[in-house]
Amino acid sequence: MTRALISLCLACALTACGTIHLENTALMSGQNNLERRSIMPAAPDRPVILMAFSGGGTRAAVLAASVLEEMSTTKYTALDGPHVLTQDVKFVSSVSGGSVTAGWLGLLGHPPEEKDFESLQTNFLARDNMKDLASNLVDPEFWYRLAFTRYIRIDALEELFDRQLFHGAKLGEINRPGRPIIVLNATDMAGGETFAFTPQRFDDICTDFDSMPLSAGVASSAAFPILLSPVSLRNYSEACAGNRRAAEWAAIEVSAPSQPFNNLPEYRDARYTNDLRFGSNRFRNIDYLHLLDGGLADNLGINSLRSALIGTHDDTRLLRAINDGKVEKLVVIVVNARSDKPSGLYKSARSPGLISMIGSVTSVPVDANTANAQEVLQNLLRDLSNAARETATAQFHRLAVYGITIDFDQIPADTAEHRALRDNAKDVPTSWTLTDKQVQATEAVGKFLLANNPCYRALVSDLGATTAIQGDAAIRAVCPTRYIVSESGVSQTTN
Repeated sequence: MTRALISLCLACALTACGTIHLENTALMSGQNNLERRSIMPAAPDRPVILMAFSGGGTRAAVLAASVLEEMSTTKYTALDGPHVLTQDVKFVSSVSGGSVTAGWLGLLGHPPEEKDFESLQTNFLARDNMKDLASNLVDPEFWYRLAFTRYIRIDALEELFDRQLFHGAKLGEINRPGRPIIVLNATDMAGGETFAFTPQRFDDICTDFDSMPLSAGVASSAAFPILLSPVSLRNYSEACAGNRRAAEWAAIEVSAPSQPFNNLPEYRDARYTNDLRFGSNRFRNIDYLHLLDGGLADNLGINSLRSALIGTHDDTRLLRAINDGKVEKLVVIVVNARSDKPSGLYKSARSPGLISMIGSVTSVPVDANTANAQEVLQNLLRDLSNAARETATAQFHRLAVYGITIDFDQIPADTAEHRALRDNAKDVPTSWTLTDKQVQATEAVGKFLLANNPCYRALVSDLGATTAIQGDAAIRAVCPTRYIVSESGVSQTTN
């Protein structure tokens, strides 16, 4: 973060502290929010791929793009013909910097090709975006808008995303048949809840999903507190005229005295839904929502991914498809761009200053929550895999689960080359501008970790696929969630 941009944000904070710019519009009479995308595989032998892209500025956007780029080199043949693996990406839950790549992928409209990745890099990943943001300091029009209009400092980031990548696109342009379900995650700063940009959640606040600017959704997910103002939405539920879907499940969950003891997370989700809809026995009256960086509540986007996996009321209907045996290969790829660079505080005898403390209170809890969320997801995937192999008579007994995590901490320290790869990756800052060297280091890590992930290797093998990426022969591990079912019994995959 440059000093110029910090000065800009502080100036903006002092200048525009009372304004509100509402990004959403109410559903009109008879209008509804449809989920036009599907998570179902086109053929039973094709995988269903769910992904989560973490926060971390441009570093996170680059890491997510590098994983997608390597996946695009994996080719296989299914019952319905030849494919590249990126065609099977059905769902992406994203946060902050990861939402930049997720939004780009959803808007693309086809499996990304080499020229598409080159365009993304030219237009955003390798661009000096911080310079563009800081240039507002010498722009008289910017100061006029800040002083005399409803323009606030988050608008500068929203305009950057729109100018470089999205070009006026609305959420309706990513909500089309044949495209992956893209869920941009922000944090409700008043309640601490994850606010997911989905047609279903927009029903809860009686808001038109399709007309919302894509850049506003990405900016909501990336609105880092203090430096940026929140994105604000009006809740139109109290007198909703739209033809929104029913949500009796939430009212039932909230009214059942035993539910908080049976399933507290589901109860909390139901309570939030009930509150947003101005339901009976509501806990909070929510007229406005102020959204900040999604990483404050869930820096991996795992809450929305978990909801897609096992949520009984989620639009994806994935759990039912799994139970019905319609999904035989379930692939979950979590891309975690947490850098964890060495801190000078370990060597300092001086008391940390204000900037250091702000950095600590915003990053340490996020990292701790991220670790907990990863553990919960890993346990869930193991439970799904175990249920499949232990229940031979169930329709889902052929289910194979591939849990793939991309994380800088997975880089081994056994050789000088590996240590250099690790250190270069962990030195990349959380910023909207990276040097060419930092972009290249992040890309190299994404490719290395995907190539060496044992569950990705198992997937490539099971698909009979060809891929351009080559793993390190010295790194061998077993995929913990993948089991082969044969006449002789069940055995764990080896690589």
